[in-house]
Amino acid sequence: MRASELTIELIAAFRTEGVVRIPKVISKSEAERFHQAAMRILDRLQAENPNDYSSRAFHQKVNVWCQDEIMRELTFHPNLTAVATRLADTKLRMWHDHILAKMPELPISTAFHQDLVKWPYDRQSMALSAWIALQDTTVEMGCMSFLPGSHQLMHVRDIATSDQEGWRKEMPDLQWWPRLTIPLQVGDCTFHHGMTFHTAGPNQSDQWRVAHVVIFIDANAAYNGKNHMVTDPLNLQVGTLPPDNICPPV
Repeated sequence: MRASELTIELIAAFRTEGVVRIPKVISKSEAERFHQAAMRILDRLQAENPNDYSSRAFHQKVNVWCQDEIMRELTFHPNLTAVATRLADTKLRMWHDHILAKMPELPISTAFHQDLVKWPYDRQSMALSAWIALQDTTVEMGCMSFLPGSHQLMHVRDIATSDQEGWRKEMPDLQWWPRLTIPLQVGDCTFHHGMTFHTAGPNQSDQWRVAHVVIFIDANAAYNGKNHMVTDPLNLQVGTLPPDNICPPV
C-alpha cells in the first residue's frame, strides 16, 4: 500500500489502537533482496559469536543502515518513511533501525513490553516502530501480538524483554486486555506506537524469522539523559536534539 492510499480509517485506527497493519509497504521482490542481505549479516554475527546464539529470545543488529548499503535502502525506503509520517502526522527523524531475528525452533517468547520507556526521550513523545516482514511471518514463526490502546499507559515501569512475568506483576489487569495478533505476509508491515505493549511468540519453524525494524521519533523530541547504546557515545546535553548524521530527518 502506498502512503497516498492510506485511508482516514487506517490513520484513525493507529491513533486509537496504537498499532496498524499496512500491507505491502515494500514489494515481494524488494523484501527478498533485503532478506538475503539481512541473512548475510546474521551469518556473519553468528560466525563472530558462535556461543551467543542458543538461549536468547531474539538477535539484533542495531543501526544497520550505517554499515550496509542494501539495508540502508530499506531503512530510508520512501514509501516506508512516507507511511510513518502520515500516521504520526508530524515531522519525524529516524531514531535507529535494527535487524530483529529469531532463530529456528527457538522456544522462547519476547516478553510483553513498551519500547519508548527504554529510549532517551519523554514518554509523551510521538514515536513509532515499523516492523517489516522479510518473509511470510505466521503465528508459528513468532509474529507480533499487541495490546490495543495500551499506548495510553504512561506510568508502567520499564519491563525487560526477557522478563516474562514482569507485565503481569506490574499491572495484572493487562493480562485480560484483548490481544491483537498480526501474522504478516512478506513485505507487510506493522506500525506500532512506542508506548504500545507488544510481544512476539516463539519461532516454532525450521527457518529464521527475520524482520527489519525502523524506529521513528518526533523530529523535535529532545534527549532526556537516559542511557542508550545509540546516544551514549555522543555526549549529548540534556534537552538537545540528536545530531542529524546519527538520527536523520525523514
